[in-house]
Amino acid sequence: MLPRLNKIKDVSALKETLLDCLHDTTGESLTLKELILRTSLTEGQLHQELRRIQQTGYIVEYRPGRGYRLMAIPDRLVPDEVQRGLNTRIIGRDILTYEEVDSTMDLAEGLAEGGARDGTTIFAEKQRGGRGRGGHRWYCPRHKGILMTTILRPQIKTEHICLLAGMMAVVVAEAIRDSLNLPALIKWPNDVIVNGKKVCGILVEAATPKGREAYFLAGVGLNANLTKRELPKDATYPVTSLLIERGSRVERIGLSQALLRQLDRWYGSLRDGDYKGIRKRWVELFPMMGRRVRLEEKDGEHTGRIVDLSPQGGLVMELDGGVRKTFRGEYLTIKETIA
Repeated sequence: MLPRLNKIKDVSALKETLLDCLHDTTGESLTLKELILRTSLTEGQLHQELRRIQQTGYIVEYRPGRGYRLMAIPDRLVPDEVQRGLNTRIIGRDILTYEEVDSTMDLAEGLAEGGARDGTTIFAEKQRGGRGRGGHRWYCPRHKGILMTTILRPQIKTEHICLLAGMMAVVVAEAIRDSLNLPALIKWPNDVIVNGKKVCGILVEAATPKGREAYFLAGVGLNANLTKRELPKDATYPVTSLLIERGSRVERIGLSQALLRQLDRWYGSLRDGDYKGIRKRWVELFPMMGRRVRLEEKDGEHTGRIVDLSPQGGLVMELDGGVRKTFRGEYLTIKETIA
């Protein structure tokens, strides 16, 4: 059974017209009469919805003789706020927000199996069992990160999963660079780093239901407003948050919108078959090209120089001894850089 939607989602669906009115005031107050006319609610219904808005975390000021004015929105990934002005084609048409789930990936899988359409995106404020690549756990305190999974139905072969993971890394890096002006780069195959430290993990999984086309689940775990004390202590790679690197808090709704817009852009390229364009930007954001590294695969370790990314997104290395080999990302970990 799917977990219940939290109050944020329930309330936003009810008060959308009222919120539109309050957002449209641009600092001006609206009288009770004006709100009733614009929302078609009765006075009693309007007061009820105003109470619900405030309980959700919106700050609405009332001044006798002047009326109501929206002063602040909650620090929550409210679907109504994330979708406001989003203007995307596919990604974000359907947004669901949950206060707490086991895993957004597991929840998205259930929704996808039930027929959720292409681009459906699930946000959670907390995960009890968030997971990353290789069975690792992903922990983020409540209301401090962006934990999301998007259902994608691009009609591509499942062997392109590495390319899809690379596309997602490009999406996150571009969103951070454009919206926060931080030098985000890609740590192959599925991490995003800022100033040499991991800020985001990406997990892409493919499913091939019998008799139906394959679909993909693209998960993102992004450390937004974690302090140094809140970072995981057992990480195998240096970790950070956008707050730490930026020196100030991140407005999570704006960043979520940036992520969805970038995903809509690059997913459009993928659907159009522009694999070269995705790969080109992936290479540009990958600082280890040409470096000599030691990597670990399920059948052992290899040492050599990274020379390219394959059209499917695999890592092409010239191994010590001169042999070239392509490695798939889901089975590989780059352990260290060698001088």
